[in-house]
Amino acid sequence: MTVRCRDGHESSEPDYCSVCGAPILSGSSSGSRAASPSGAPGPSGACPSCGEPRADPDARFCEVCRYDFVAKKAGPPPQARGVAAAPPVAASSPAPPPAQPGGPKVGAGWKLLVSVDASLDTDPDPAAPCPSGEPEHVFDFDGAEMLVGRRDDRRDIRPDIPVADPGSSRRHAKFVRNADGSVALQDLSSMNGTSLNGALVTAGSRQTLKEGDEITLGRWTRIQLRRKP
Repeated sequence: MTVRCRDGHESSEPDYCSVCGAPILSGSSSGSRAASPSGAPGPSGACPSCGEPRADPDARFCEVCRYDFVAKKAGPPPQARGVAAAPPVAASSPAPPPAQPGGPKVGAGWKLLVSVDASLDTDPDPAAPCPSGEPEHVFDFDGAEMLVGRRDDRRDIRPDIPVADPGSSRRHAKFVRNADGSVALQDLSSMNGTSLNGALVTAGSRQTLKEGDEITLGRWTRIQLRRKP
């Protein structure tokens, strides 16, 4: 069984909406939903591939299975954890220029500092208060990309950087390694968006970061990019 939140989303969690983070109202149980046949309209705007409610009618991709609502086709298959996707290489692509003194080091190591910032929680919810005393978590970024979002074992969504933040999407954003060794941020058409140094980034866009840049998402999550010594 699923329950319905105050905004009409089908939630797999009984106390707090697993889609938008809204508190669940009492007496809001509903029957389990079934995914519509691929390509057919889903119930109440649900994804025709997996049945997940489409909370944002302007979002191009399904948050769970990445179905493309514009092209009307299934998204890319999930990538196995620990296996980095090889970037496409054009047949005549020139080699990247050598790094200049003082510029980004090719292959340089980075780390992402993830913390809970209560000052970001401008609309607190007594049913799901911002955690206090949460230590900062450090994630080394030495590979090709890292996914950020809420973990969902039922849907087999296990981000490389899991955040226990009800305002974040399951596949919220990802950090990507550029050819010159720098790091880029890409918002994955998340429900509540992602901000870079206080400015909302365009959904689906990719922006190259510099050391010290701060990313905020969800209700209280702050991420800072730092170069490893």
